[in-house]
Amino acid sequence: MADFSLKHVVTVHYTGSFDDGEVFDTTRGRTPLTYVEGNHEVVPGFEAAVLSMEPGDTKKVHLEPKEAYGERTAALLYYMPTIQIPNYEDLVPGEMIYLMNAEGYQQLARVVKVEDDGDTIFDFNHPMAGCALNFELELISREPYVPEASQKGDEQHA
Repeated sequence: MADFSLKHVVTVHYTGSFDDGEVFDTTRGRTPLTYVEGNHEVVPGFEAAVLSMEPGDTKKVHLEPKEAYGERTAALLYYMPTIQIPNYEDLVPGEMIYLMNAEGYQQLARVVKVEDDGDTIFDFNHPMAGCALNFELELISREPYVPEASQKGDEQHA
């Protein structure tokens, strides 16, 4: 069993699909995914599944929405009077656009509805929120994590 008292960098091949079998992403045929365990770089269920694996292991996992991108929530729907949106006629329902949030950061949203004489609705839920996901996993490696600052320091002393 791996030593989890230290952070690790893991490298994994995966194929992700929805319950209907549609593949939404895969690393097969390209560079595998590399991330630092415990840094919340992947969805929680994916990370939990990989934690129990050793290099060379393969596994299939089914993740409910709460273990993936969460449930869809109405609180993440934003209504805005269409007349207040510059060039609103260019908005296309279903398209993904970046909008500025109250803190001044850009956030990705899906255009849900555009009404000339009403509201435009934007959805800030993750596109896969509310979806169960399936992953075929193959752990390639698990190595101790060395932060970049430490690596640079080590190089200076070498």
